[in-house]
Amino acid sequence: MLAGWALVGTCGGRVLAQESDTTEINKTRLYLLGGALTGTVVGIHLYQQAAWWQGDRAPFRFENDWQYALNIDKWGHTYGAYVAANVAQSALRWSNVPKQNSLVYGCLLGLSYQLYVELEDGYHRSYGFSPGDAFSDVIGASIPLAQAAFPVLQNFSMQWSYYPSSEYIDALEKKQFKVFIDDYEGQIYWIRMDPHFLLDRKTAQDFPKWLGVSFGIAAHNLNGSGVGDRTFYLAADYRLSDMDICKGSDFVHALLSTLDYIHLPSPGIAWEDGKVKVGIFYTYHVKLVL
Repeated sequence: MLAGWALVGTCGGRVLAQESDTTEINKTRLYLLGGALTGTVVGIHLYQQAAWWQGDRAPFRFENDWQYALNIDKWGHTYGAYVAANVAQSALRWSNVPKQNSLVYGCLLGLSYQLYVELEDGYHRSYGFSPGDAFSDVIGASIPLAQAAFPVLQNFSMQWSYYPSSEYIDALEKKQFKVFIDDYEGQIYWIRMDPHFLLDRKTAQDFPKWLGVSFGIAAHNLNGSGVGDRTFYLAADYRLSDMDICKGSDFVHALLSTLDYIHLPSPGIAWEDGKVKVGIFYTYHVKLVL
């Protein structure tokens, strides 16, 4: 849902925050945004219809799946709604929609499609409407609202890293249709913390503004019934949009801001199977253990 209009939404993300609030909406940009959003939603709907919703329609039902994939799918719903809400908010600000309205409407837009997917799942015999997924969608879309109400939360953000697992690659080689979003063993979800707010003023000034720390969670050896192994990570992180390379170009800043939603390879430690490992980590399948 995000890739088609992420650059539009993040264009000048920090620049937008510096603009004065105005009620004079740029209708041309708003129409462009509406067209891009509509096209993206339709495209993703067709993709998901082919991936998940073909056949096996059934009366609407609920399906509790809190233990599915060791909750990695719930992290995915939270992250998806969080990114969608932020992108929509920034895109609305790009159209000169007032800041407060952009915040609220952005969160509603980020949530609406996520819940639409859940409703579609509710009519599928193999899935059902997942209260856990819907709850995760609400949490993710609400994060920007919470960060506006409690500024200290702005020091935290969500990230994602992915590399196809061996199971996913095997399925592709056997020409079995599989969606990478469901490749839970290839994903890590991260919470990034900007440590500057914990430091005194002088130390914070000397500490690189782009350097942070991330806490990650992943799952492997999944059997489809909620059984598997978890891996936890503590790693360094770098925010590309805070580096000097993006100065003077809104497009470069937009590109780097988009990449900030992805956790890039970095040194850290991992805890799995009762053991601590030191290395450079990207995903569970891409790592250099020292």
